[in-house]
Amino acid sequence: MCFLIKAHNKTYYRTDEKIKTSTKWFFSLGDIFSGGFFNIVNFFYAFFLTNVVGISPFWAGAVFLVGNLLDALTDPGMGIITDNTRTKFGRRRPYIILGAPLVLLAFVMMWFPLSGGTEISRVVFYMFAFVLMNTVTTIVQVPYLSMAAELTTDYNERTSLTNVRMLVSVTSSIICAVVPMLIVGAYQDVRTGYIVMSVIFGLFFTLPLILVFLKVKERKQFSQGRKATFADMFKPLRLRIFRRFMYIYLGAILAMDIIAMIFAYYMTYSLNRFDEISFVLGTLLVSQVLCVPLASWFAKRTSKITAIIVGNVGWAICAAASFLITSSSPWFSIYILASVLGIFIGFTLIGYNSLFGDVTEIGEYYLGYRAEGSFYGIQQFVRKCCSAVANWFALFLLGITGFVSPIEVVENGIVELVSQPQTPLVLFTINGILGIVSIILLIPSTIHAVIWKLTKENHAKLIAYLDRKRSGLEVSAEEEQEVKEICEPLI
Repeated sequence: MCFLIKAHNKTYYRTDEKIKTSTKWFFSLGDIFSGGFFNIVNFFYAFFLTNVVGISPFWAGAVFLVGNLLDALTDPGMGIITDNTRTKFGRRRPYIILGAPLVLLAFVMMWFPLSGGTEISRVVFYMFAFVLMNTVTTIVQVPYLSMAAELTTDYNERTSLTNVRMLVSVTSSIICAVVPMLIVGAYQDVRTGYIVMSVIFGLFFTLPLILVFLKVKERKQFSQGRKATFADMFKPLRLRIFRRFMYIYLGAILAMDIIAMIFAYYMTYSLNRFDEISFVLGTLLVSQVLCVPLASWFAKRTSKITAIIVGNVGWAICAAASFLITSSSPWFSIYILASVLGIFIGFTLIGYNSLFGDVTEIGEYYLGYRAEGSFYGIQQFVRKCCSAVANWFALFLLGITGFVSPIEVVENGIVELVSQPQTPLVLFTINGILGIVSIILLIPSTIHAVIWKLTKENHAKLIAYLDRKRSGLEVSAEEEQEVKEICEPLI
């Protein structure tokens, strides 16, 4: 639904109205996949490759590097494709329903525990499975997250929508951090556990996507106007505000990726508390859920940027504090750190997730058409390239410092994987990746947040201008000049 205003015998479509509560919740169901899938992969997949199927850290890093780089190439193209799609179901929804069943198939394949063959054959299999899963994710995620910027253009309403999405996403993240290893641990043969886990969570991700397709409608007015071409694919990078947003986003998301990937190693080898991985992750993510209303309120009262700055600074302090916790520290210390870290990460997530839509409006002003798909596609292209290198580098560091994979022990016909002691250098590397690397990544993110210029008031003026232009109404010279001053310094 959108507000209609008559002016100069033309219909004036407003896009900044409130969204129905039911629409917010049905749309947010898509974040069960968005939040949960990446958590399972980030928290457990590297550990699965090195500690369950016996791939060395060097080759596990290659799986992430090749898989993410190839996947990154598809994101800008998918952005253009979904921007240009014209069907009775809209631009975004057809791809969500197309990709839903493929999610189940690819996810099960990705976690299928091969036990035979050479290491190279296993590497090839998991590299293919990882690329397939990432491709399916692109088919679903680029349209879904592009649609988030189109449901409303209101500054506060976007924060409200992000609030609901965050609640769903982090709840899914909690489930995906705690439950998978409980399922795996319920079976004597961990390989059987991984198969059962993959089927359960494949369905958990697939079914909500079907509901998004059925219950959320797209705005027809955003499907009008000229179509983008593949030559337009990288145009978002020409906008200074988009590049600045990417610095903010990449610093936080890469720090999150690094923490997630190394955390299982940190709990297993640095703290000798492998059995508590699910509970510590659950503590971190529950604190995120509990702080979402607070972070959303804070972002509305101050700004999204202020929420990001507060989150990043607190996050960096927690990363530094991780060096103070050792295997001899009180048992509760890691839970306190996890809960505080979860709160600050929640502030950062609320900020940058709701900021993306604002950036696309500057894009519409300069490009002359709506291109959320292109913006999200290039965002994910850059993110995945950087993430591929970051994950590969972390695993490479583990490899060259002498990480020792678990050995298989057969007892009563049951294969058990027994972890081996690691050298002090490996332990220092694990702690350094968790703490020092996170801080380094958060520094540019925080700096670019501090110099951000698009305020709530300026964004409201921009939206009013774009709504009138999109509806074919005349714009006064004064309004044109005011919006130009808002946008011009940002290119």
